[in-house]
Amino acid sequence: MLEIESQADIGYQDELWIGPFGDGQTPTAWTQILGVEELGMPEKTPEDVDVTHMQSPGRSRETRPGLMAVADFSQDIQFWPEHPSQVLLDDLAELTEAGEPAYVLIEMNVGGMRRTYRGYVNSFTPSGSVGDKRMASLAMKVFDRVANSRVPA
Repeated sequence: MLEIESQADIGYQDELWIGPFGDGQTPTAWTQILGVEELGMPEKTPEDVDVTHMQSPGRSRETRPGLMAVADFSQDIQFWPEHPSQVLLDDLAELTEAGEPAYVLIEMNVGGMRRTYRGYVNSFTPSGSVGDKRMASLAMKVFDRVANSRVPA
């Protein structure tokens, strides 16, 4: 019997991890966010900033490239109210609503490309069901890309 390995990539390798940190650099623990569907990296295109200064040649406007924007990152996930990853997201969203967001490292592995960002959970909102699944909307603010990442198990 001839066996053929499939080369199909249906996205099961994509992962989203959240690591709250206490000292500003190292997460206290990493939690995999389960139920992620169609994960994509946040858009982090550097912005050009127009600046004017009296000492610019001819007092003209100058452009300073490379200011990194804060990205809005949204992700739909399956909703399991009592799952530890969902409880963590709900707790982090409540801190943001109270005006004290907890900064986290956000690691994404999309199609084998791993990137880690610093940011916070902006909101976590359960929504209606899609077919036989309950869904939730996760919104985060993403700042800069960082070198630290979760050490694979």
